Amino acid sequence: MLKETKIFIFLFAIFPVVDALNGFVLSAGINLPIGVAYRLVCIAFLIFQIARKGFPKRLYTILSVTFIFCGIISLFIQTIVLQNDLSALLYDLTNMTKFFLWALIPYYVYQRKDQLKETSYEKIFLAISIFFTLGLLIPYALGIGNQTYAGSDAGYKAFFFANNDTTIGFIVSATFTGWYLFKQTKATKLWTRLMLALLYLGNLLGLLLLGTKTGIVYGVILTIVLLLRFFFFQKRIGPAVKWGIGVTVIAVLTLIVVQGRAFIVETMSGLVQRLTYFYNLYNGDLVRFITSSRSEFLDSAFRSFTDSGNLMTQLFGYGFSQRVATWGLGDLVEMDFFDVFFSLGILGLLVTLGLLLFFFITSCKKRSIYSVLFLILVLYGAFAGHVLFSALSSTLFGLVCGGLFLKKESLCEKE
Repeated sequence: MLKETKIFIFLFAIFPVVDALNGFVLSAGINLPIGVAYRLVCIAFLIFQIARKGFPKRLYTILSVTFIFCGIISLFIQTIVLQNDLSALLYDLTNMTKFFLWALIPYYVYQRKDQLKETSYEKIFLAISIFFTLGLLIPYALGIGNQTYAGSDAGYKAFFFANNDTTIGFIVSATFTGWYLFKQTKATKLWTRLMLALLYLGNLLGLLLLGTKTGIVYGVILTIVLLLRFFFFQKRIGPAVKWGIGVTVIAVLTLIVVQGRAFIVETMSGLVQRLTYFYNLYNGDLVRFITSSRSEFLDSAFRSFTDSGNLMTQLFGYGFSQRVATWGLGDLVEMDFFDVFFSLGILGLLVTLGLLLFFFITSCKKRSIYSVLFLILVLYGAFAGHVLFSALSSTLFGLVCGGLFLKKESLCEKE
């Protein structure tokens, strides 16, 4: 493996550490933009290495270049049409930089798909899973860090900044670790399997600690799916081994529930109290409750987009700073495809959908763990947002999309 690709693996494997450190510094009241500096280094590395490698004349190149070009043009036109000042331009540029991450990372991988080894790429996700888990559990054990929801005892996120972003990180980590654990059942030593199992339990504990309803429900469903797949669809493992692992899993889960019942009850109680509070706040409106008010934000954003705009803003969008200043909703309604539409307009939405459609078709051809993660993240972004426009999630999504170019095996193959 080339030194350059080793730098890539290291640079993107450590991002949970950087985000946790960034959150720690911000929580201490120190205005030191560690996260921003790290992402700028990542962007500079990707742009330099992509340009140095050259651009193969393929459909994927056209889609990626068009995506980046339309984003830059939209930013330029918005600045003129909306008469944004320098601070507004820098704010929009910061958001666009996050948005470009998930397109640049997979293109870098695409250029080097013959150099990057699948096993090395898998280690990126294992490292990310480890760093996320340690970044949450160590501060929790030390009794420091922040609650998931401000002004509430429900949930715990340590020093990670955003609730949804951190939930996405643990969803991806748990999915990959669980898949890798059962994939390596016979290929690794017992000690390695035990460590992977502990890491998976750490991922589940992280989802429980975060206390988001999506994360907890997903952790339960994921565990059930992985166990069913292992016991009924993994052909290479004999019945005796399956029964042994099954008894061990049940025993461990029983021990965890018995020993940690007070903690589990306390965590779930805080979550139920918060859900009850919001249900009452929304006067029993189930749509608003399930979407966490996104349905209401969406209606308001559509009115602002259609009533106050013109042809240029509808084609190229309103950006981010203008929406904060005039829409009264913030720069996102937390539903990614609508946020692309409002921020980058009709053209921005079309080029984004075109690139995502290419990734979707690629994922259907390869049908690997990265295909599964791709669909999970797209669905999460569509309904809960925070995938395409968040630095943490955009990095993770870009790595998932990059994995689509490396994986050759099919999940349908006999195991």
